[in-house]
Amino acid sequence: MDSNREHPLYYLDAETLLVDTYIWVDDELKALQAQGFKLPPKQKHQKATLAELLTLAIFLLLQGQDLAKGYLAAKTTLKAYFPSLPHLSRFYRVLQKAQGLLACLATRLAGGEGLLQVVDLKPIPLAHGHRIHGLSLPEAAMGVGPLGAFGGYVLMPVMNERGLFFRWAILPGNARNTWGRDLLDGLPAVLGDRGLRWVQGVKTPPYRVRGGTVVETGWRGWMERVRNWIETRFSVMVRSLGLHRIEARSYWGLVARVNLILLVHNLIRSRVLLRMAGVEL
Repeated sequence: MDSNREHPLYYLDAETLLVDTYIWVDDELKALQAQGFKLPPKQKHQKATLAELLTLAIFLLLQGQDLAKGYLAAKTTLKAYFPSLPHLSRFYRVLQKAQGLLACLATRLAGGEGLLQVVDLKPIPLAHGHRIHGLSLPEAAMGVGPLGAFGGYVLMPVMNERGLFFRWAILPGNARNTWGRDLLDGLPAVLGDRGLRWVQGVKTPPYRVRGGTVVETGWRGWMERVRNWIETRFSVMVRSLGLHRIEARSYWGLVARVNLILLVHNLIRSRVLLRMAGVEL
């Protein structure tokens, strides 16, 4: 098995991936219920189960499909597996109600903090150009990202040394790095970029102050390589999971989509589905 190819579709056919995903989701939901976790209530006249709808959402993201287009196509192409799928709007409502559950599943996969953590900010643009001024979601703001000005939010996730996200926050688009300091409370050995130099407990590369004086921070060469791991994980969430193309009409719909993307990322990175299928690691 190539360690650089962690996505299940490199090793599993679509049918095996779908079945393994459903088994994992169903087992996790049963385990959470046994532990006293309250699952979202069933929607009125909802025929498909929560496990089926979450499985389909995860499966569509694993295949790199747009959630809306993939869901509408699945009502025909995957009818043998999901014979009673609800309308797209109800599917979205179920995901929105399950946003806390999605976050819980993602953190369970991460396994908590590690010996070393990495933190950074990633823009979540919802609008560009003149459309920025028409964006009316709560707390959305104008910020500047790699592609210039955008309207929307920023994701501030914390990753352990295993490459799994176990804490995160969604902040306004114009957020400063210091706005997420509460997210880092109690964490040992946190690495970040220079923008986080004012956050207590975060080790950053050396930086210059006014006058040209260089402030040494105890940064070591290997730390830069480890810190860059989070950029690789961001690339996976953008290229493969569509973090850059979220289309949300409500704040909690946005939260649900972000939590779903983080869940699928952790599912890929943890290689749980590959172990279930018996792929040698």
